[in-house]
Amino acid sequence: MIKLVRLAALAAVATVAATPAAAQVAASPKATARVNVIKPLTLAVEQNLDFGTVIVTGDSTVTITQAGGGVCGNAADVTCDFTGATVARYRVTGSNNQQVNITATGSNLTRVGGGSIAFTPSAPASVNLPNSGATGETFNVGGSLALLASLPAGVYTGTVEVTVQYN
Repeated sequence: MIKLVRLAALAAVATVAATPAAAQVAASPKATARVNVIKPLTLAVEQNLDFGTVIVTGDSTVTITQAGGGVCGNAADVTCDFTGATVARYRVTGSNNQQVNITATGSNLTRVGGGSIAFTPSAPASVNLPNSGATGETFNVGGSLALLASLPAGVYTGTVEVTVQYN
């Protein structure tokens, strides 16, 4: 019996000696962690979009360019007075040296009592913020109206929907 205990003890020692010790290895060099914290974007309207006054006798379009110029469609179908016409002007602020993507969504201008005009906006795809803080960057939004000869006379209004996001 003593031989059996000694053999069991020897077997246990041999098993422990034959098992390699678990080694811990650290990565070298170490990885670094990084985060770029930027300010939230703000968007403010500085000026509304105004197409001026039009006389519609046939189906046509009227456009205000991003630069602020008025473009009247076919002279046989529409007469334009761009006096007082303006682009929509927005100011976006956020963190400096960031590109900001701009999305402008089409909508309809409507008249109290009925009538609707399709509005297609025209905006820059993006702007770059040159600085952080209140000054930000301005951009213009123009667009086109699809005018129909059957439109009732009156003042048509709607919204220019613009969103911005960091690239």
